[in-house]
Parts: sequence; C-alpha cells; structure tokens
Amino acid sequence: MTESTHPAPAEDLEIAVPPGAEKGMVRDNLEVICFAMVLILFFKAFVGQQFKIPSASMRNTLMIGDHLLANKFIFAQPQWAWEEKLFPMRGVKRGDIIVFRYPIDRDQDYVKRCVALPGDTVEMRNKRLYVNGKQVTGPFEHMFGRTPDGPTPGPWPLTRNAGEAESPVGLWRHADPEVLALHDRNQMQSMESLIQNGFKDNLGPVTVPPGHIFAMGDNRDNSMDSRYWGFLPMDHLRGRPFIVWWSFREGDTDNDNGRVPDGPTDVAADFIDAARHFFTRTRWDRTGTIPE
Repeated sequence: MTESTHPAPAEDLEIAVPPGAEKGMVRDNLEVICFAMVLILFFKAFVGQQFKIPSASMRNTLMIGDHLLANKFIFAQPQWAWEEKLFPMRGVKRGDIIVFRYPIDRDQDYVKRCVALPGDTVEMRNKRLYVNGKQVTGPFEHMFGRTPDGPTPGPWPLTRNAGEAESPVGLWRHADPEVLALHDRNQMQSMESLIQNGFKDNLGPVTVPPGHIFAMGDNRDNSMDSRYWGFLPMDHLRGRPFIVWWSFREGDTDNDNGRVPDGPTDVAADFIDAARHFFTRTRWDRTGTIPE
C-alpha cells in the first residue's frame, strides 16, 4: 500500500522565516512611530513649520488666529549650484512676507513684510513709506489700525487722508537698559540711527546696512516693527509663509488677540477651545488661502 501524495492541509503547514524577521506588535508600532517622528523633525527643521498669528500687526493681510505653514527652505543659503536649480531657494525680496526671530528676544517668532533690502534708503513722511525716494503703497498697506472695525486698506496716495502722524518719540528713549543690552553692536547702532532720524510716522531717511533688511507690519498704525527695534539681521530669517492652512477667530470678534502658548497647559487649553468653537469660529473663506 502506497503512501498518500496529497499535500497536508494549509493549517498544518509551518512557514519558516529568516532569523530576526519575527517581530512583535509593540516593536512594529515603535518603529513606525520613530520613523514618523524623524520625518516630522526633519520637515520642521529644514522644510516647513506651522505658525499662528497672535496679534493684529499684519491685519488684514494676516488675521489674528491665522495658522500659517511657512517655507523654511526658500531663504536657505545654497552650497552648490545644483541646489538652486533643483530646489526653490532664493534671497529675500522687497514685498516678501517673512517669518523671523525677534531681535530683542530670539525665542519669539515675528511675521512682517520686508520693505527694504541692504543699501536701500527708507523714509517715512507723514505716515507714507518711501524706499529709494519712491512711495510704496498698495492694498496691503492698512491705516487706522486701532479702530473697532479694523484697519482701512490702501493704497494711500498723498491725496488721501491717512490720519494724523504721531509725535516722533522713539520707544528706545524710555526702554529698559537690560532689554536694549540684548542687541548686538550693529543692532544698537541701527537703533541709534533711527532714534536720531525720527520715529514711526516720520522717519529718516536712513540707509539699510549690509546684512540687514527693514521690516514693517501691514497694519502700519499698530505694528511693532523696524521703526521700533531697528534693522533686522538677515540671519534671523526663518522662512516665508505660503499658505493659511486654517484660520480660527480667537475670541468673539476679529479684534481679540490670540494667546501665545507658554507650556503644555496653554497648548491643551488652545486645543480644547478650538474643539469647542471649531465650526462657529473657523473663517472658512480664509482657510486654504495664499497670503500675499
């Protein structure tokens, strides 16, 4: 009597695997999590980062509660020629919206607009901005920034009333010496130059030194910018916002300032607040727009 040549049932077969190929569920999940964290950290460090607008200094170009995704790669310094051809890298230009480290406190990130480059001459005459002798204005330039209804958009030709210019008294005349000491020598010199040449609504003319730019908020009457703290070192640049991926009103009105999270408690509170008011406070018309 011959032996049966039929194969054994599938459930009786044991599939051999190479040594080390068997992994538990915990190890599988840990590897996926670690890989995801590496990708997120790489993206945040070199490619893009999320920022939230907490104040009205760029209103109405950027609203309080706008969540931005900034391209951190665009202002990187290329080491080889092929990098410039392969990747979207370039220097900052006049008119760029920029994210940068605040010169007085480098742990804070600010968002403003670059209005002048190294070597440019900047002047404010009766609330109007002039760069190299030519007035710079447009729909992005807003005035009357402290009104309940929000600022009024430009352009602001000389024939249009832009409001009364404020007294040319610089912030630094009354500033805390310990705060001013945080500036390096070049920054202090730029601040002293601005103090001597006016302030805010009437300024200059002053020349932007090498390695620096002049940054201003679009909400000209309500922006702490280069008119207050001097020229911005170009090595403080962090990126350029390229999309408002979510716009969320922080309070009952568009005038309510947002909270800058200071620790996990604030982060949790912001998350709870966003979940409670997601549908009623989300600005659907701004979400997904490109700031210009």
